[in-house]
Amino acid sequence: MKVNKLWAALLATTFGLTATVTPMVVEAQAKKKAAAAPAPMGPAVVKKPIALEPASLKWGMTTKQVGEAIDAQLDETYKPLYQKVSPGVKMRELDAALAEEKNAFRRSKIEFGKLPVATDSTPLRGEYSYLNKEWMLSMNRDGKTRYFFFIQDKLWKIIDEIKLSKGASLGANFQEAAVKLSTAYGAPGRIIPPNPDLGMYATVVDWKDATTHVRLIERGDPAIAIAYEDNATLQNIDSLRPNKPKQEDAIDPAVAAAIRGEEKAPEPPPPPADKKKK
Repeated sequence: MKVNKLWAALLATTFGLTATVTPMVVEAQAKKKAAAAPAPMGPAVVKKPIALEPASLKWGMTTKQVGEAIDAQLDETYKPLYQKVSPGVKMRELDAALAEEKNAFRRSKIEFGKLPVATDSTPLRGEYSYLNKEWMLSMNRDGKTRYFFFIQDKLWKIIDEIKLSKGASLGANFQEAAVKLSTAYGAPGRIIPPNPDLGMYATVVDWKDATTHVRLIERGDPAIAIAYEDNATLQNIDSLRPNKPKQEDAIDPAVAAAIRGEEKAPEPPPPPADKKKK
């Protein structure tokens, strides 16, 4: 997908251009609007606050507090199911299913310590660091996998992996999701194209408000990821991660010198032999 077409689509939505004219006309009108509303240098500032779901989640919560918030969310989810059954076997089955979901969330904890983990081979790899008191919990329900990231036992990031489909609330593809979020936030997001040289392999559209930064990440149709991050933690992330990863592809100094054409310094001559006194 070309970035300029995505930007035109976001502008068209933000400025109220509709599909009553041809897509080419919409794009042309959006490009004219772009002169008055250039792409933001930083994340687009939203006009409507960015809300976490459920509302009980707050940045800085401990692992225990997040677990309690998820417990309450699951309790609400199961209420309609309990209303359909009478005390007995079916209710006991619901009790067991609910308890298992709560326990599964706590068992999902992955610590980023000394040993590599399976998520290193997934798009989540750049979302955490090792040996800096970081860990992650996850849950999968309703077609969405949600990851909760902690640093020093404080919640600072949530990532939702979502499968898109025709008629879904976020649309059927990445562009539709970008347009829908731009509409919801009242501002066209900043578009960041892929840059493999910097380790960025997917298109990202982002927004922010006073407390939260949101990244819409292209995962390849029909999938996206939406990352919510605590602004305060982002501003201090370098100091919170004192242990930096080793540069695995670093070149040996001697090899680097040879590549630069530097000559090896001559070896010093051997010390003179001691002469015996006659």
